[in-house]
Amino acid sequence: MRVHVFGNSSSPAVATCRLSRTAQEGEREYGDARHFIERDFYVDDDLKSLPTEGEAIDLLKRTQAMLAEANLTLHKITSISPEVMRTFPAEDHAKDLKDLDLKLDNPPLQRSLGLHWDLKKDIFTFQVSTQEKPYTHRGVLSTVNSLYDPLGFVAPVIIQGRSLLRELSQSTDEWDVPLPPEMQQEWEKWKDSLKNLEQLHIPCNYIPAALSTASHKEICIFSEASEKAIAAVAYLNATNTDGLSHVGFIFGNVKLAP
Repeated sequence: MRVHVFGNSSSPAVATCRLSRTAQEGEREYGDARHFIERDFYVDDDLKSLPTEGEAIDLLKRTQAMLAEANLTLHKITSISPEVMRTFPAEDHAKDLKDLDLKLDNPPLQRSLGLHWDLKKDIFTFQVSTQEKPYTHRGVLSTVNSLYDPLGFVAPVIIQGRSLLRELSQSTDEWDVPLPPEMQQEWEKWKDSLKNLEQLHIPCNYIPAALSTASHKEICIFSEASEKAIAAVAYLNATNTDGLSHVGFIFGNVKLAP
């Protein structure tokens, strides 16, 4: 079999399996390019942070060569480093970066795994859809699910929406019937607050300085539970040789209580 139908239910699993098999077969020649594919890819997107530009260029070149042996193309490259971008031809760049000079132009926001990435400032941002949804089970669910936040940056906000959705859903099993009017004001208040998320800017780096300069590093994990929700959050606390400490957000998660 030389081709595979893209729209089949099994297609994503087959594509992921082929990618993983290619990585395994190429490990002997291309080294940790295998780990890059197996640990940092999500479907066909990957996110990777490396200490130096040289390491990033080397890893990308080896990964491109390894995938090329299976007739797979690694492209749509995006980096905050002009040096990394200059190393690869324009056709390998992300679509809206092909004709840009990162030193002179302001690059458009990039999107990966639901996050918006500002290359110029190296920060994550949020953009909330302004599309109006009906006040029904279907509309409320669509609004809550539109907030894709894999790292838990805005988990405290999302859990409020999920809690409201649970309360609203108890009133009816119908998807397109208007929900109780007595709760509409509370729902509208939460929904209107979402526009404030666009003011949230999260640095991509855990701390302002390089982690390699820290003399002491520790991960601090906190958890809490109530009748409505269960939550946990992890922070990195790094101290440099001057005794100055920096705290960075790693990951957060929250879910409704059973």
